[in-house]
Amino acid sequence: MTDSSTTTRGKILVIDDSEIVIAAVRMILEDAGYTVVTLNSPFGTSPRILRERPDLVLLDLMMPGLTGDKIVEVVRRTPALVNTLIVLHSDRSAEELAAAAQRCGADGFILKTCEEQELVTQVQQWLAKRPAPGAREASVH
Repeated sequence: MTDSSTTTRGKILVIDDSEIVIAAVRMILEDAGYTVVTLNSPFGTSPRILRERPDLVLLDLMMPGLTGDKIVEVVRRTPALVNTLIVLHSDRSAEELAAAAQRCGADGFILKTCEEQELVTQVQQWLAKRPAPGAREASVH
């Protein structure tokens, strides 16, 4: 197990209405050396992103009250958050997630899986693809 108090691979904000998913993802990513912060409701996402400044937002697509794709649309309209790396996280099909990500402006998706190493690998891959600061801002104007 990695001691995340001395070194961290990055900060991940996990947003999901399932406490079980949050607990499992937190355990997996913290064991891999990431700092994990969570939100169990879609409401308050933008202020939480502003406060936490995560390297990656892992966002459930299907939540009661406000779906992940709508959250992404709101976040993308907030100038201070336009470069936030947002990846949808769902058990929907890859085709449905790809379409939702493209439609709403998410950076991509990760399928919910029981394979711990698969989640860690995909998070690492997304973090390696982070847009440079200001990259999206130029394309938004």
